Order: sequence, then structure tokens, then C-alpha cells
Amino acid sequence: MSLKEMLKDKVTPEELSKLRRSFEIIGDVVIIEIPDEILHLKDEIAKAILAKHKHVKTILRKVGEVEGDFRIAKYEVIYGGETETIAKEHSCRFLVDPTKAYYTVKLSGERERIAKLVREGERVLVMYAGVGPYAIVIARLSKPREVIGIELNPVAVEYFKKNVKLNKVEGIVKVIEGDVRDVVPKLEGVFDRVVMPAPYHAEDHIYLLEGKLKEGSYVHIYTFAGEEEVEEVKKEVREEFEKIGAEVEIERIKKCGSYAPRVYRFVVDVKVSNLKK
Repeated sequence: MSLKEMLKDKVTPEELSKLRRSFEIIGDVVIIEIPDEILHLKDEIAKAILAKHKHVKTILRKVGEVEGDFRIAKYEVIYGGETETIAKEHSCRFLVDPTKAYYTVKLSGERERIAKLVREGERVLVMYAGVGPYAIVIARLSKPREVIGIELNPVAVEYFKKNVKLNKVEGIVKVIEGDVRDVVPKLEGVFDRVVMPAPYHAEDHIYLLEGKLKEGSYVHIYTFAGEEEVEEVKKEVREEFEKIGAEVEIERIKKCGSYAPRVYRFVVDVKVSNLKK
């Protein structure tokens, strides 16, 4: 039974129309959006959530979008108080506090997809690695030689380090704290695969991959765009790779979530087909 169905006899039709259909559960923490017009219903909403999800210890109302260099949204507590939790996905466990470091279960399927593409022995780079979900899922579900994760938010870095130990991938995953613009140019060697999961114009950082790729390398770039902008995104990605002397094939571009009305998160799967010497 959905949240709307559970509340339909307790609120007016107008109030019901403003209620969001879904919410996110991260471990035992719920994140929900409640419009200001129906904020007076927050206790009823909390009761309905707790009736269906008895393990939940804290309910957070999202009051601001993910923003800033550390990619953190703003929340207010409407039930409970403890915001640190352990999320589980694909036999992995992630210690996280969503009020201090970005993490979403909505990309769980996408992380699994990428991990299954990784071939044995690959060297993988994960930019904007957060608390480590991409890097650790890749390390656990495939057989990479090395996964390097770079993260700027110092709190996320500490969680990332703890999650590496929690999932027993110390010999595979390397955690680096810093800005990708400073760190990537200093990395030695080339990568078989690069994951760029920050959707705010990750394509603007393609220039950092100069000298870090080889023919046959794959890059997974995440970005926000409208459906009518897909061809424009493809064109921009190709042009950015051309600037670093790489010709690429765009093997796939697909939606992997929504952001706002008619604005979606897209992932662009790119294969380097030719590197100009």
C-alpha cells in the first residue's frame, strides 16, 4: 500500500494531491519531500511511514537540493534524530550519514550495471567517489586489479575509508582525499575504466583524462539534461574528448533517474576508439 493510499481517509483530496508518491529509505533513515502547504500533516505522514516500515529510526524532510562542492542536501528531522546508518546493496554495506555526505540508493542498479561491465584485471578510476559505493561495489562484484576513488568532502572520505574496511576490499580500493582537478593530473599510469558519477556537468572534467586513457578504455559520464538535449550532450562529450586528442564511440546514453520535471540524470557510456599520438 502506498503512502497516498494509507492517508487518503485522513486528509483532504487537495492535500493528498500535494503528497509525494515516494520516498527514499537509506538503511533505517527515510528521506521524504513534504511541500510547505501540507507540512502540518508531517506527524500523520511519519505515522504512516512507521506503520509500514517498522525498522525506521529517523525520518528526514528534504528542504534543500544537493549543492556545493561537497554535494550535500539540506534536511530537517521530523521523527527520531540519529542520522548515521548502514545501507546495504549487492552484498555490500555502507556506513553513511546523508546529512553530511551524499549517498542515494537510487543509483544502486546503476552501480551494479557498471560493476558487471568491469573485466578481470582492470584498473578503474572513480571520481567524486563519495562514501565509496561505486568503488566498493565494483571491487566486490568484479575482479579489478585496482580501484582508485577520489573525494573532496573530508567527512565522506572518512566514511569511505571505514566502508573499505567494512567490506574487506583494502587490497583493491585506494582512497584519495582531494579535488579531482588537483589529484587526477598527478596520478601515474592509465586506466581501463573511469566513472564520473557527479551529474552536475561531469563532462566539464573530461580534460583531466588527458594522458590517463588508452585505446579501448571506457568512461561513464553522468549528467543532468532534458530529453530534448540528448543529442547536444553527445556532441559536447565528443568535442571534449577531441580536445584531449581522443576519438570516442558513444555506446550508450540512458536515463538513470529524474531530477525535476522533464529533467533527468543520464549516463553516457563512452569507448575510446582512437588516441592521437
